[in-house]
Amino acid sequence: MELETVINHIFSYNFPTDEVLVRFANERHGFGGDDGCYGVTYPSDLDAYEREVEQQFIPEGSVEIYCSAYTDKDIIIPEKQYLAALKKYLESTGQYELAGRLKTPEADPSY
Repeated sequence: MELETVINHIFSYNFPTDEVLVRFANERHGFGGDDGCYGVTYPSDLDAYEREVEQQFIPEGSVEIYCSAYTDKDIIIPEKQYLAALKKYLESTGQYELAGRLKTPEADPSY
């Protein structure tokens, strides 16, 4: 399983749309499919129950990716890597304006 393949597969679903993907990334907000089979979780998405009772933990500066089409394990990667993959995906589909709206540490040092 190649990580880039998994990430791009997540981007291929109808939800969220590419525009919403960028908005969620800029807000550092995760998402998940209605079927629970794919998504991205940011540390701030975890509620108290998930953190305290379920002992879930995502380090700051990271995101958790899940995609049951490729693996039954959740994958934690640096947020920077996720944002770079999203930008590359948007550019590869000709959505340069949308890619330009994506906040990244390189484009916005305060991010």
